[in-house]
Amino acid sequence: MESRRRWVAGLTVAAVALIVGGVAAVAIDPGGPGASSPTGRLIPTLSGSVPTVGLSPTAALPTPSGPPEPTPSLASSSTPVSPPAEPHPQGFTAGGSSIVYYAGDGTVVPVQAVPGLRATLVNGSVTYKAVAGNRYGLRVGAYAGEFMPNVAIQQLDGSSAQTGGIVLVGPVAARLIADALAAIASPADRWIVALPVDIRGTAKPVDVSFDSLGLHGVIDTPRVLVRYSGALPVVNVIPDNAGYHVLVEQVGVSAWQVIDPTRLALPATQLDLEHPMNELIVYGNGAPGTNKDVAVNRRVTIGTQMLTAAGEVSVSLAVRTSHADLSSDQVLKVADVPVFAASS
Repeated sequence: MESRRRWVAGLTVAAVALIVGGVAAVAIDPGGPGASSPTGRLIPTLSGSVPTVGLSPTAALPTPSGPPEPTPSLASSSTPVSPPAEPHPQGFTAGGSSIVYYAGDGTVVPVQAVPGLRATLVNGSVTYKAVAGNRYGLRVGAYAGEFMPNVAIQQLDGSSAQTGGIVLVGPVAARLIADALAAIASPADRWIVALPVDIRGTAKPVDVSFDSLGLHGVIDTPRVLVRYSGALPVVNVIPDNAGYHVLVEQVGVSAWQVIDPTRLALPATQLDLEHPMNELIVYGNGAPGTNKDVAVNRRVTIGTQMLTAAGEVSVSLAVRTSHADLSSDQVLKVADVPVFAASS
């Protein structure tokens, strides 16, 4: 029992240091252009005054003779007015080479294409399946993920836009993470967040936002925050991990935390430029699905389920002196749609 307490205490100290620190026959052609929402267009107006034609004061108007001509009725010259269009039923609709989702408030959410995958509308849901020549090692026709229309993400101006979210299986998410990291030039910026919540289990709204209140109460840390209803799987999104440690003993300011054990060997006060992804911490204040600490000290794949958690999940860069901005640019996306990792 004493050795168990010493082990838990060791993890707790490490965690606190980190804190302080029917099938539609239309599918999206992979690689083709995605559908886009219509945009407004400004109509130019004429400037200046419009000349009027007046009568000459000396001109005499002729006096009409004979019976007056009949005045045509308004009905004979009026143009029929089309009735307003009926609102589109809520749900997915396939047409042409695109699939779109019509929200209850009239918002149109295009389903984005993912390279190497085909999106297909089946029984009111959109799933992604692998096509020939895909880069993910998936057999042709293999299930690769889903498009979830119920996701809204915070925009640069602080507003929120319903973009939907893409939930992708581990091999696809891992490849997209690798591609995103390879495109980042600066070692200090070479980290990206695939959102570590499998949201396929909820049809209620999912909100993705950004603020500087991560680990609030000890140190205000930039974070990405995913809010949702119910309890959902929380999964690994760190490619070169050494496993994961789950701490659920109300350490610091969160009800639970997950760290990469690689982080235990890294300095707590500065970013290690060779391991920035390992310095991400996943945490939350909702009830976890376990009341015991968990230690897995072997590498796991992207999408490995680590626990379930209710209400919210946050991600921050857990370095004491780091206040690196964690904005939409650090979230893995396809076009403007955030990517979530599917649980396995």
